[in-house]
Amino acid sequence: MKIDAARDGGSALVQLEGRLDREWAEHLSHTLEDLLHDGVRSLNIDLSGVTYVSSAAAKVLSRWQQELVVLRGEVQLTAVPPEVHEAFAVAGWDARFDAPGPSAGAVDLRRSYWHSRADLAATGQYELSSSGPDRTLTCRLHGDPDRLTQAPLGPGDCSTVALSDQAFGLGVGAIGTSYEQCHARLGELVAVAGCVAYFPSDGARMADYLVAGGRTAPRAVLGSGLVCEGGFSQLVRFSTKPDASAVPLSELASVGLDAAGGKVAGVVIAGETAGLSGARLRRSPASAAPVQFEVPAVREWLSFAPEPTYPMATTLIMGVVARAPEGPIAAHLRPLGYTGRLYGHFHAAVFSYHPLPQRTVDLATLARSLFTNHQLRDVLHLLWDPRGEAGVSESALVRGVGWVAPITQIY
Repeated sequence: MKIDAARDGGSALVQLEGRLDREWAEHLSHTLEDLLHDGVRSLNIDLSGVTYVSSAAAKVLSRWQQELVVLRGEVQLTAVPPEVHEAFAVAGWDARFDAPGPSAGAVDLRRSYWHSRADLAATGQYELSSSGPDRTLTCRLHGDPDRLTQAPLGPGDCSTVALSDQAFGLGVGAIGTSYEQCHARLGELVAVAGCVAYFPSDGARMADYLVAGGRTAPRAVLGSGLVCEGGFSQLVRFSTKPDASAVPLSELASVGLDAAGGKVAGVVIAGETAGLSGARLRRSPASAAPVQFEVPAVREWLSFAPEPTYPMATTLIMGVVARAPEGPIAAHLRPLGYTGRLYGHFHAAVFSYHPLPQRTVDLATLARSLFTNHQLRDVLHLLWDPRGEAGVSESALVRGVGWVAPITQIY
C-alpha cells in the first residue's frame, strides 16, 4: 500500500494505491491526523489505485469526516474504481457517485437502528427459550477439506460466496470476489449477520473485517468451509455453576444440539471467555507448496499456543455440531469431547473484553456492535486436544448466549 499526501495551503490531495485493509487503515488515520494538525481542512482522497477497502478503512474515513465537519471542513473521495464502489455499497455508504471519475462528492456513512428481543432472565446454568416457530437451517458445503493438505488449492478448488445477513459461515477463505484476488491471503474466516472477518495468511499482523451496511452482501472466496442460512429455533443462555470455573465448548455444543432436536445443528455463541484453544494459518494453502501438518513443518504453516489464550475476552463462535455424522458433511467435522460420538467445526472471532448485556439482544445487533465498537483481536479455528492434561484442553466460556437450530438440508 502507498500513501502520498501533497499539501496546498489548507487543502491536501491524498493518493492511495493498493489494498486499504485494517492495517493500512491505521497508517491512513495517522496521515490524516498529521495533516489536520498542520492546518489542513479540505481533504481530497484519490482512490484510483485502490483495489480493496475494508470496514476498518470505512470507519477511519467516517471518523475523520466527522472531525472535519466539526472544523467546518470537508472530505472528498475521487476516482473510485468499480471494485471499491462495491465495497462501499457493502459497507452501507451513502456515496454520491455513479461511476469512477474525478467528480465524486463527499461521502456519509449511514447509521442503523435496531430493536432488541424480549427480555430473557437466566436461571441456573442453562435456560432455553424458543426463538421462532419451527425455524431450521440449510448448510452448503464448500471445497474438500482433504485438499488443504494435498497439492496447492487452485481456482477450481475455491468458490466465491455471498454472505447475507441471514447466513453464518466459517472456513478457510478471504474477503474478496475472485481466486486471483484472494488466493495468496486464504486464512481462518468467519461470517455472521452480514459481518465477515478473517486473518490474512500473507504475513498480516491484524485480522481484517467487512460489515455490511447496505443492500449488497459481503463476498468471500472459500477454499473449504460451511455456510448456513435460515433462522434459529432456540436461544440457550448459560453461566457457570458455583463450583465450576468455566463451561467447555464441547458441553455447549452438546447442549445446543440437544436443544435443536436434530442430528446436525448450526450454532452461534456470544460469550465471555475463560480461554480459547485455537490455531490459524501462517501461509495460504494456495501457495506453491502443499500444507504440512507434521512436526516440525507444521510450525511454518500454523500459529498456535501450547495453552489456552485470550482469557477475559469477548468472542463470537460459530459452527456446526453433529453426533456420528454421515455423508459429505462428515469430512468437514472433527471429534469434539471425549464421548467419541460428538463432532464439530467451530471458528471464533475474538474481541477486546466487553460484558455481554443481561438482556438478550438480536444476534445481528450484538454482532454489528462488536465489530463496530470493539477491537477485533483475532480469528481462530478452534481445536479440541484429546491428550488431556498433556494437551491444551479446549476452549471454555464463563457466560453468554447461543442461537441454535437444526440443519435439515445439506448441499
